[in-house]
Order: sequence, then structure tokens, then C-alpha cells
Amino acid sequence: MSGAEVLARGTQDHPPLPPIQHLESRGRAGGKPLLADGCYFICYGSDVEVAFVGTMRASSFGGQLSASGDLYAFNADRAVSLQSVGQMSPTEPGIPIFPIADYTYYLRVVKIELTEPGFNLTFEAYRYFASEVRRLNGDMPPRWVLEVTFTARMMPAAAPPGYPQPDQFFVGEVAVDPQRPELVMQLQIGWVSELLRSAVVEIDRVPDSYTPLNNGADVTWQSVFRSFGWDMKAVDSDHNLAKTGTNPVWNATDAEAAMRQHRDNNDLDKEWRFYVLIVPRIFAIGDADGFMYHHNRQALYVAGHFRFPDEPHYGELRGKRLDGTGELFRTVVHEMGHAMGLGHNDSGFHFMRPTPPIAQDAPPNNPFPNNIDWSFDPGDENKLRHWPDIVVRPGGAAVGAGHELELLEAGQPPRG
Repeated sequence: MSGAEVLARGTQDHPPLPPIQHLESRGRAGGKPLLADGCYFICYGSDVEVAFVGTMRASSFGGQLSASGDLYAFNADRAVSLQSVGQMSPTEPGIPIFPIADYTYYLRVVKIELTEPGFNLTFEAYRYFASEVRRLNGDMPPRWVLEVTFTARMMPAAAPPGYPQPDQFFVGEVAVDPQRPELVMQLQIGWVSELLRSAVVEIDRVPDSYTPLNNGADVTWQSVFRSFGWDMKAVDSDHNLAKTGTNPVWNATDAEAAMRQHRDNNDLDKEWRFYVLIVPRIFAIGDADGFMYHHNRQALYVAGHFRFPDEPHYGELRGKRLDGTGELFRTVVHEMGHAMGLGHNDSGFHFMRPTPPIAQDAPPNNPFPNNIDWSFDPGDENKLRHWPDIVVRPGGAAVGAGHELELLEAGQPPRG
């Protein structure tokens, strides 16, 4: 379901992406934007109690300004010290990460309006419901409910310790009830990183294979993801994976056992860590070379020993083993797109288009694999910038809950 398809009573399967804002709406202060591009640590509550913490992202890629955010319930018992809104330092250096179970709201910024010396920030708050309990009539309740639209009157303020750009710190009042003007909440936002999101991809493999750190040239995990605002660190980890039994085909059970044994960090509340296995062959319908098998989207595996069909449109790769080519990197990034909630995309020759049509539709003057576009489609990039955390982070919303992937039937993984 697209973000524009609205269900009954104002609910939606997943929130629509934020609209494009006028660049002039964030003003200029000393030659710098009043609301600079990057990730902000935010907190919301009263002047005496923080109720929610989270992040907000502001980006003007391609000259188009958009902003969105996420709020997590603030657990004071886990806090190092109690701080009020306007006085709270970041929970950690860089882009903060919060426990999955605390995820509560997606903030869709619909208007940024310059009001010297600050700005008004109007946002829609979508409440997320993680429960998979069905209604009595058998229907699934909506995951996302548009709860309220607020406007925060943001003003520059003195930044507490921990903010690398103190001039990008703002505190504002939020009038939460027009009938009760005395009822006011507080919002603070403070810039913490030029990048929007941060994750790790850990890559383990069998001995007779290769680690896909790049495309065999200058395209790397960092270069691909940094181009649209992610800090994606690739970790070349174990090279000695093995499975029980003599069957060379790995299935999801084999992959899950390997992940439990070999993954370096299993705490997804502290780190966004995706897990990649490069194995000889995989269980999948058809002759698939990769599969994002994990229901909670934290792991995938790729068949390094897959061989391209001996068909003319595969060009110089026909008959070759996948892990001896740059296409191994493309396949892994494609499956990572699925792990971050993206479905297939037939636009151009980008990452989320499956390999067979990329080869089949290659123009005669630019045959496969030269026609591969080593980037995500611009629309997919915008989703990865501004979709809710719970949709793009590993271990968040399950497959089928609030993004483009469909639920898998038992034993029936889709191709690619």
C-alpha cells in the first residue's frame, strides 16, 4: 500500500513521506541554515518531565527540503540523570539509538515556517501499534494511526553539553489543546550529526567464497549509503562458516543457527546491525541468488556459488560464479534493501530491480553488467531517509507490517 492510500477513520498502513518544504522556510543565520541538514536529538515533554526522546532528520538532497522524526518512550529508570526538556544532553555521541520496544511515534513534518528569530515546526504524530492481535472479525488493526497535528514554536536556545554545533539547538512550546491555552508541552531539538542514520552490516562467509565489500571497483557500502545520508559500516568478520549435514544448500534454519553462533553483536537495541551470510547455495524458489529470509528483517543470505545462466543477455558474466564478480556486491545490497523494507523497483537499473530484467533490458550499446546503476532509485533513497525508524531498522517491524514487503508463506520465499 502506498503512503497516499488512506484507510477508514484517518488511519494508514504506514505514514506518508513528509512533503517537500521551501528551502527559504528555514531561513539563514550567519550564512548557515537555521535548521541545518542532519540528524537531531529530540525530546518532548513538560518543563519538568521528559516523556519521549528520539531523532529528527532534516535533508535537502537535490535542493528539496524534507524533515521527519521518531519518538521513543523515555524510561527515566534507564537515564543517567533526570533532565528537563531544554536541558537534556544527547544520550550518546553521534546518532543516538533507542530500544525497539520503546518505539511510539513517527513525526511527519508538514510545514517549516520562518518566524524570527526562530521557526514554527508543524508535524503530524502517527502512533505505532506493534501488536499482531487480530480483531474479533478476523481483520488486522492498523499499525499506524494519525493521532494529532501540532505546531511547535521553536526558538534558538543555549545548548547543554554534548552538542557539536551549539548554534543548532532549539527549544519550543507546543500548545496541545486550543481550549486550554495554559496546557503547554515542550520540544527540544539539537543537531548531532551531518548524517541521518547509522548502521553496521556484518558479513560472514564460508571459506570458499569472497566478502562483498565493494563492486570490484570504487563503489563501497560507505559510498552507496552516504550518498543519501546513511553511515553504513561494513564489517568483514568470520570466514569459516559451516553447517551441519552434507547438503550444500543452506536454508533459513541453517542461517539462523550460524547467526546465533557467529554474529559479533546481538543487541539491536544498542546498534543497528544487519547480518549477511555468503554461502554456496540457498533455499529459495526458482534459481534465486539471494534472499532476505529473516521475519524481523535483520539477516539475509546470498548464494556465492550461484552461476549465471548461459544466456546471451548475461554478457561477460554468463556461466560465471556470482562471488567472482562485482554482481555479488549488488546482490547483497539488493537484499539489504529488502531488510530495510524496500520492495522491488522496476525503475531503471538501480539496486532494487532484480538481476534478470536488468540483464534482459540492457540496451545493445550498454550490455549487462555495464548497464548496472550502482545506486538506489531516488524515490527509494527518500524512503530510507524518511521512513519511520521501526520500518528501516533491523529487528523492527516484521515483514508485512508497515512497509512494502509481503508476508512470506511458510517454506515459500520469493525470488530475489
